[in-house]
Amino acid sequence: MPTPCPGSCNNAWRRAETELAATGTEHTIPTTWGQPIHCDRCTGRARQQLAELPELVAAISLEALCGTPAKNSGTIGRATVATWPGQASRLLTDHIVGGLLELEDDIRELRQLRHRPGRGTEGHGVTGTVRFLSAHLTWALVEHPLAEEIHDRLSGNPAAQIQGWHRAAERFTRRDPRLEHHRVPCPRCELLTLFRADGDDYIECRNINCALLLTPGEFHGHVKEVASECQAAAAA
Repeated sequence: MPTPCPGSCNNAWRRAETELAATGTEHTIPTTWGQPIHCDRCTGRARQQLAELPELVAAISLEALCGTPAKNSGTIGRATVATWPGQASRLLTDHIVGGLLELEDDIRELRQLRHRPGRGTEGHGVTGTVRFLSAHLTWALVEHPLAEEIHDRLSGNPAAQIQGWHRAAERFTRRDPRLEHHRVPCPRCELLTLFRADGDDYIECRNINCALLLTPGEFHGHVKEVASECQAAAAA
């Protein structure tokens, strides 16, 4: 039996369900069902993000090759910690590559496959592990023991891990999609805190004490109301 997709496609629905349980506030946000665990959209995104990781890792390494100014970091009363050119890119590369290799080893063990072969250089290693993970991704998003975990920063869900590595790489290389700030007061808290992230289906109030969710239709209706009020005030 299909279950709600654990991916980010259901973030708005999960927040609304939490608010329903806490306050009894009804909502009309639909559930995105898995096929059978992840929906087609989240499966496709995971596959695309995985395929993009080798190029993103290479882009991260360019910063290490070009270098960044070395500096000492620390606070008064503490021993300073010396940084070296390219340190940030090296640490992020180690995080992503290490995670990819660990996921490959995990799947090999779960599927009783032979141990990961040596692949030479880091670039060949990343390409090889991405090729392996791509071949086993359908299985991983259904049969992996953590495939049903909700996607968040600490999730062991393979799709969530891939999304986390991809997001970190995009941010580091300044390729991440930016939030679209709608400069209209929130209809609930009246603050200018309405945002829509690229790919999201809902506009969200980023005021943590409000967290209102609006469909595009509800938002456009609200914009018309605000515009009418402004016109009436100007005519008065």
